[in-house]
Amino acid sequence: MKQRRLKSKGAKKAFWKLTLLIGALLIVVAGVGTYYYDQGVQKQKIAYEKQVDEARNAKDKAYDSRKANDIEQAHKLIDKLHVKDKTSLDKSMSQLTNYLSEIDKVNQIVAKAHENISEEGIKSSEEALELLKAPYEKSDKEALAKQVNADKQILIERQKEAERIANVQNQYANKKLIALTFDDGPNPNTTPQLLKILSDAQVPATFFALGKQAQACPQIIKEEADRGNEVASHTWDHKDLVTLSPDQQKQEIESANQLINKITGKNVTLFRPPYGSYNKSVLSQTNLSAVNWTVDTNDWRYRTSAPVVQNVSTYAHDGAIILMHDIHQWSVDAVPQIIQNLKAQGYTFVTVSTLLTVQDGGAKAQQVYFGR
Repeated sequence: MKQRRLKSKGAKKAFWKLTLLIGALLIVVAGVGTYYYDQGVQKQKIAYEKQVDEARNAKDKAYDSRKANDIEQAHKLIDKLHVKDKTSLDKSMSQLTNYLSEIDKVNQIVAKAHENISEEGIKSSEEALELLKAPYEKSDKEALAKQVNADKQILIERQKEAERIANVQNQYANKKLIALTFDDGPNPNTTPQLLKILSDAQVPATFFALGKQAQACPQIIKEEADRGNEVASHTWDHKDLVTLSPDQQKQEIESANQLINKITGKNVTLFRPPYGSYNKSVLSQTNLSAVNWTVDTNDWRYRTSAPVVQNVSTYAHDGAIILMHDIHQWSVDAVPQIIQNLKAQGYTFVTVSTLLTVQDGGAKAQQVYFGR
């Protein structure tokens, strides 16, 4: 009996030990399960947070670049998010779309106004700029405002030029105009004589100077301009422009033009092609205007002044441009008589630019003029 009780107690003790062991094992298993579960949840959370960051970064990139593919990529990443995060970022992307739409609308208005600058166009542009009020639109607004202000300045300059042209045309209305022009100089011996003759007679002329001569005699070029004459390019060294390549044509015209303008401090935009020779290529190489003539004195053919004077008397007419050369002594000697004769016939002497302002409202780029 006693043995049975001992066995029974031992069995109970063993049972409880086993129970405790099983319980402990279950607790361990549960803890391990909870640990791994928590680890899995944490990984999912980290992965999702990474998705959110990627979507936000994509949104920021779309704002910065404004490229269609970046905007599309941002929408794709945002669509994968939970409703709360997706709603917030979708709202931001919708705002970007609105910004870009407003900016594009204003940009089109400003661009259209720039194509044909007018007071109405500038007013429309300024009104459109007021639509851009968001901080995001600030840089665009500033850039577009800069364009509008530049167009406004262009319009002001055009209005001033229109007023100047009208004033010149009114000043010379109903007058017989004629322009004396002299090519191939300056000549250090003959050109100073001519300048004194013109100055004493209060007659302005237009000098089409060679670049190489201007380089050799810059003080004479400056004196020509300082005395109220017009000085323009006759190319660098008198090559026939139509025989040259386009690059050579441009170099011949521009090199002389730039040097002469630098010496005189003026911005004359005329040039005379040597021999009066030009074609479409020559005219297209620069934004200058070509000037030929209507009266050729043929002074280079003679050695005396009489035939030069006679040719002017025979062919002079209202609006004429007369061709002479200040490198010939007989040509210079003919000028006093030419001036006296033409003044007696009621002519008013003007520079070529003034003549073309009266006749055509000014010389246009890449056009050729002969006078009338």
